[in-house]
Amino acid sequence: MRKAAIIVMLSVMFSSCYKKISLDGFEKDKWDKYQLNCSTYRLAIAEHLIDNQHVLLEGTQNEIESLLGQAAEHELYERNQKFFHYRLTPPDSCNHYEAISYLSIRFNAMGRANLVQVMLREVNN
Repeated sequence: MRKAAIIVMLSVMFSSCYKKISLDGFEKDKWDKYQLNCSTYRLAIAEHLIDNQHVLLEGTQNEIESLLGQAAEHELYERNQKFFHYRLTPPDSCNHYEAISYLSIRFNAMGRANLVQVMLREVNN
């Protein structure tokens, strides 16, 4: 019983070690549900995210994941850098796209965001 209490206490402490970042005008519910209803919200909000990238660039990997959720793709890069790619284009089941757009965030070896960009990838048929 005592071990369980210690584990709970440690999890609360560690989960509160990072601040939550927020972005005015960003609706997390719509961001999270884009796959369910073929929403174009992510495409619509992309420019707002780029215009306010300073907020994202102040964040850590954990803070970004808290805001945007788990990325569609992770890419390990040189010198322990990594990229998180968040799909902006609705899922393929909604429509056929010639290109798919992603919000890409690069993290340095310390887990700090240091680049925010929108990427396009052509779809090979």
